[in-house]
Amino acid sequence: MTADTPLLVIEALAHDGRGIARTPEGVVFVTDSLPGQTVRARLLRRKRGFAEACRTELVQAGPDDRAPLCPHQAQCGGCAWQCLARPAQLRWKERLLRDALQRIGRLPAPPLLPILSDPREAHFRNKMEFAFGMRPAGPSRSGRLCLGLRERGGLAVIPVPGCRLLPPEALAVVQSAEELAREVSGSDPRLVAHAPAPRAARGGRRPGRQDGDRGFWRFLTVRLGLPPRGSLTPREALHSPQGWRAWAICLTSPGDAHQRRTVRMLGERLLARHPHLAAFIHEERRQEDALAQGERRVLCLGADGREDEKAALLRLPLGGQWFSLDAASFFQVNTTAAQLLAGEVLEQLLPVLAGDDTAARGAALLDLYCGVGAPGLLLGRQVAETCGIEYDARAIRLARRNAEALGCRGTWQAGDAGTLLAGRAGAPGHFAAALADPPRAGMDAAVRDALLRLRPRHILLVSCNPGTLARDAAHLAGEYEPLAVRPVDLFPHTPHLESVSLWRRR
Repeated sequence: MTADTPLLVIEALAHDGRGIARTPEGVVFVTDSLPGQTVRARLLRRKRGFAEACRTELVQAGPDDRAPLCPHQAQCGGCAWQCLARPAQLRWKERLLRDALQRIGRLPAPPLLPILSDPREAHFRNKMEFAFGMRPAGPSRSGRLCLGLRERGGLAVIPVPGCRLLPPEALAVVQSAEELAREVSGSDPRLVAHAPAPRAARGGRRPGRQDGDRGFWRFLTVRLGLPPRGSLTPREALHSPQGWRAWAICLTSPGDAHQRRTVRMLGERLLARHPHLAAFIHEERRQEDALAQGERRVLCLGADGREDEKAALLRLPLGGQWFSLDAASFFQVNTTAAQLLAGEVLEQLLPVLAGDDTAARGAALLDLYCGVGAPGLLLGRQVAETCGIEYDARAIRLARRNAEALGCRGTWQAGDAGTLLAGRAGAPGHFAAALADPPRAGMDAAVRDALLRLRPRHILLVSCNPGTLARDAAHLAGEYEPLAVRPVDLFPHTPHLESVSLWRRR
């Protein structure tokens, strides 16, 4: 393959969403391409056995191509598969999950069940993170503060007023926040968008700079939910969008008194402009990276503009129950599809808990990476006790609150899961089942090893990454056999995929 934009036929999709073409020189991974397309591409880099390229021209469309839903699709990095018909998206997600389990997990015939998906293709998210950035603005060297999503393949930010993932009333909050952030920042050179530090070269060090040197404004997260109190049942709430409200979290670099007053001014004006906004929260992050995760909460304003730390609390429905959470807590971002995921957890795990030999004397459930208790607490009344473990102390406090509301007994501990499980290594067989819902990186090696020592009769894994699920499967397969693997699509138009898999001790 030469660098002068050759013709390539895209035959398949990779796990990260790129198209795959095969040439005499080897495999080429092509950004912004879909199966069946013939494209011209520009070579970006060549490595041993493969090359990477980006599409420069679509010569012939593929059989499953369709028009984009969103006006920003050509630039935005959020929805790589938006031009792929929905049935084809689902087929490829199933295929990529199967391939990962066979190739990485070394399972020759994984017991894959048909994929579950919600038919909605737009306005399905209850949470999104928008980045602050600087856009060119005439002769000004500093540019113009903007708020949007990252461009495809880079860290530059583009405004996305026509995004189809959030409801319009939530997008209106984002547009107002962009406008107001520019107003309150004025010409202060310190009140510019944060530029994440570049990744360090292999074997090298990341360029060092003082905290705040890379800019101040980082992210605005908008979350939808329901107030802590209300008359709607969880099932009614799913069909009553008019009862939902929004919470806004502004993440900045650590600031001084003036900078914090500026953020407060932004929050007060935003709350006054949008009556459906329930709270405005300001958090800070010291790490010079691109994560939208606060390390310190500075301020929480209620709908009336007054400080109120309880205003950060909201409720979301799951499995016919209410779960209380903080606006910054982890929770599934696709409300309707999350019901399918929770239903699959119950369908796979309830029968084995009911039929377990320990049921007569009281089964125990180990809930790893439990967050605020979802979905593990949906099983809580079917077991004698639940042991929940989660690193986030704030989430654990909410898990205890949710457990009390649902009438579930047990203990919920905050800390490193591997360390906490090591203390239970002397009691194998105590847990009838373990439920693990790890982050994208999968289970930590220490957690996997401790889980194998504890020897629960069944393990149920909720995964958001087929690759790390397959890696964990390869470690479990020596002592556990897979009974079922169900893919669940919570992220239309992307290669991301959730799955629920049940494992039985051999």
